[in-house]
Amino acid sequence: MIYTRIITLIKYLLTLILFFNLSPLLFSQETSNLKLDEGKKEELYGLIKNYILDNPEIIIEAIEIFQKKQSSNALKKEKEIIKSLNSELYNDSNSHFFGNENSQLKVVEFIDYNCGYCKKNHEIIMNILEENNDIKYIIKELPILGESSLLASKFAIIIYLIDGPKIYEKFFDSLMRYNSQLNFEILTKISKKVGSSVENFDSYFNSDEVNNVILRNLSLADKLSIEGTPTFIIENNVIRGFISFDQFQEIIDNLRKKK
Repeated sequence: MIYTRIITLIKYLLTLILFFNLSPLLFSQETSNLKLDEGKKEELYGLIKNYILDNPEIIIEAIEIFQKKQSSNALKKEKEIIKSLNSELYNDSNSHFFGNENSQLKVVEFIDYNCGYCKKNHEIIMNILEENNDIKYIIKELPILGESSLLASKFAIIIYLIDGPKIYEKFFDSLMRYNSQLNFEILTKISKKVGSSVENFDSYFNSDEVNNVILRNLSLADKLSIEGTPTFIIENNVIRGFISFDQFQEIIDNLRKKK
């Protein structure tokens, strides 16, 4: 679809260019109404075809220009969407945050507890927060990697809602450092280890309060075209995938200069 539109655009532009460049050769006084007879049309199309064949690089150049324009438009739209979702992203009372609540630099991460790259990024982010005390780091539970991911997120949300942020923080950290398959028994064991007061998680699993947290995060992800984890929202930018410490620090430093 995109390439069809590009080729159509190229043909249109080339036709205009050649039309005006070659018009003295193609038209007589009698053709001032700018209509070509069939012979002239074939001649013009032949010239266009030969021009393209002799200069194939213009197609690549046109495609690159078109793609850059499309990318620029997509980024602009993405920033507008983030701005419209500001409250849900940065001020959701059901999403835990690390750091200073009033920090100007805000980082949102959509995570899944079965995501290897989320776990790999966890230590990096904790180190970033230790070295930068002006970041508000917000966690968005996004269980998209199967039933055990959904189960783990429900455990985490229940702990946050009932036990509060401190116990949730410990639970979150434990899951991010746990490198085996998660199940009900393991999650229960970890919850007790971090000090959760919840005796019966089953009774909360299907509550509207728990399910709505996940549904809101899934809705946010859909609006932002997020299809995997980790995905970061840093100010008005969506960054998909693993970020190294140096990359993360560079992003933060650049944003800080703009404040």
